[in-house]
Amino acid sequence: MKHLQININKLDFQWQVIFKQFRYTLNYGDRVSIVGPNGAGKTSLLKILSGEVQHYDGSIENIGNLRLGYLKQVHVDDPEKKVSEKLKEAFPKIISMEAELRELEEVMWTDTDKIDAYTSLLEQFQHIGGYDYENKIHGVANGIGILDLLDKKISEVSGGQRTKIALAKVLLESPDMLFLDEPTNFIDMHSVEWLESYLQNKWVWGYVIVSHDREFLDKTTTKTIEIQPERDISVYHFSYSQYVAEREREEKKKIDAWEREQEYIKKQENLINRFRAGSRAGWAKSREKMLDRMDRIDPPYIPKKPRFMFDDSVECPNKVFTFKDVFIGRKDPLFYISEAILYGKQRVGIVGENGVGKSTFLKTIIGQLEVLDGYFSRGKWLQICYYSQMHEELLRDKTVRENFLHHGIEIPEQQMIGILKHYLFDREDLDRQVSTLSWWQTSKLLFAILWQKESNVLILDEPTNHLDYDTREALELAISNYKGSLLFISHDRYFVNKVATHVWFISEEALSISYGNYEDYRFKLENGIDMDLHLFDEEAELNLVLEEKLGEKEYKRLKDKFGKKKR
Repeated sequence: MKHLQININKLDFQWQVIFKQFRYTLNYGDRVSIVGPNGAGKTSLLKILSGEVQHYDGSIENIGNLRLGYLKQVHVDDPEKKVSEKLKEAFPKIISMEAELRELEEVMWTDTDKIDAYTSLLEQFQHIGGYDYENKIHGVANGIGILDLLDKKISEVSGGQRTKIALAKVLLESPDMLFLDEPTNFIDMHSVEWLESYLQNKWVWGYVIVSHDREFLDKTTTKTIEIQPERDISVYHFSYSQYVAEREREEKKKIDAWEREQEYIKKQENLINRFRAGSRAGWAKSREKMLDRMDRIDPPYIPKKPRFMFDDSVECPNKVFTFKDVFIGRKDPLFYISEAILYGKQRVGIVGENGVGKSTFLKTIIGQLEVLDGYFSRGKWLQICYYSQMHEELLRDKTVRENFLHHGIEIPEQQMIGILKHYLFDREDLDRQVSTLSWWQTSKLLFAILWQKESNVLILDEPTNHLDYDTREALELAISNYKGSLLFISHDRYFVNKVATHVWFISEEALSISYGNYEDYRFKLENGIDMDLHLFDEEAELNLVLEEKLGEKEYKRLKDKFGKKKR
């Protein structure tokens, strides 16, 4: 069987060991995720496996000459190239053969010797899918949501759309082993769900994925490679959720064993100290040598977890935002809101495909843009904290300390350090320029600054981008405990399911409202149920309309599934 034989002795960077001693066979057809905290080396391992990084201590043997494909986390393209031209690059042999056929077509009418060559090349062209590749391009472009971009230049499309273009190209290349680095970053939920289905049902080759999208990993992978600081790389033959459960069981065993050993060592040391002098000194010396020779269990590595907090001491009004017959856009309308109200203490997730106007909507709410038409009002005494997707509130050419001062947070240095430690920064980071921080560090810095501001409304634009699993869970906990109102954009379905009480979805140039989280929204969509229909009343009983529409059996299943959740 074709496979990659991986033998990595060590990868280091600036005298710091990133990881070491990794032996693994990656087989053709394997579906693997690489997980671990930010900075642990997930992307570095992916680059080694894909051949992007050559300088490390070790080797990788490509047995069977597997064709490798790699989706980078950041995409740089020729801005003047058309999207359709970029996607055609996935078929270099076909494009080359197509050009050769055109040349032969021009000369064979006057040079009959070229007819045989043309006929032979035409057979090869047909055999390798020359008449089908444009249909493949249209199928993938349509599925991932870029069909309407094919005639545009890359310079004319958004960052999220560029991610889709790069993803479409690498899928069309159909490599034997595909390496995907954060494929769901910056793409909308519809595209993520299409990609899931494509990998599950149409992809017949293997792949390795780095992603922080927990639901995506659960649905697409069957093996998990874990990278943790100060530990050997571990492999679990489970999908993500099963891996988490198994790891927790293993961690508990390791901690229990280490604690029992520590208790034993402490008892022995007490005995040695008790009898070190006097007639039992020889026995104590012998016991001390035994402890010195003992193979001790390494202390368990317990990763530090950040702690998010928000100052929700300001009372939230009953009606936070009110919209009536509103058009949202910059110059031209992007979508229409017939009527919508954000009430106090509601947590609303905004979903929709890239380009429908989600971020424009948030910027209109905070006052950076005006509504194009209609009635929009803000409640009295609102104090809004806004988190932008691109961290626009931070001055990248200034230090961490200077950014606190820029936001009017003048506090003693020790207090500032204490705040930053909640977000896993060190004292030395205080005078680092923000431009030198990673994306996940700048995300946490912005949250640290927002913590110092009183608020009764949080407005968050893609808050989980760049955050690892533990950090996302810490943010979810803080938001769940927040007493004010929340309006947020996210393509992380797990996050939306965890925190949203309502979904506002933008589709076909209009905003509609669905009671419940994203799972509720998808259920209504798939079953043709009115979006503004509550699945349950306040006593968590299924609405009778659902029972009539879906039948008694489905009624009972949904009551068990959702009823407990709503209580």
